[in-house]
Amino acid sequence: MPPDLIDVLLLALMNPATLAAGFLVGRRADQPQKLVLAAFVAGIAGALFAWLLILTGLYPPKIRLLGGVFVASAVLGIGWAWLGYTFRRHVEPE
Repeated sequence: MPPDLIDVLLLALMNPATLAAGFLVGRRADQPQKLVLAAFVAGIAGALFAWLLILTGLYPPKIRLLGGVFVASAVLGIGWAWLGYTFRRHVEPE
C-alpha cells in the first residue's frame, strides 16, 4: 500500500531542514549548475528530519513515506537553492 500523498507533501512542505539546507547550500554555490547538488542535499536533509520526527514519535510511524519525502524535498529544495543563489553575496577575488 503506497503512502498517502497528503502525508508526503505535509512532511516536505513543513520541513525546516529542507528550507535551511537548500537556501544555505544555494547561497554558497558559485555556479548555477551546483543548484542541483543543493537540491539533493535539501532532499537528504528533509528525509532525515522526517525520519527524526517518526523516530521521536511526533509523527505516526510510516517508514514508506521517506522516499516520497526525499523526492518532494529535493523538488522544493531546488527552489530554495535558487533563492539562496539569487541572494548570495558576491565576493570579489583578491
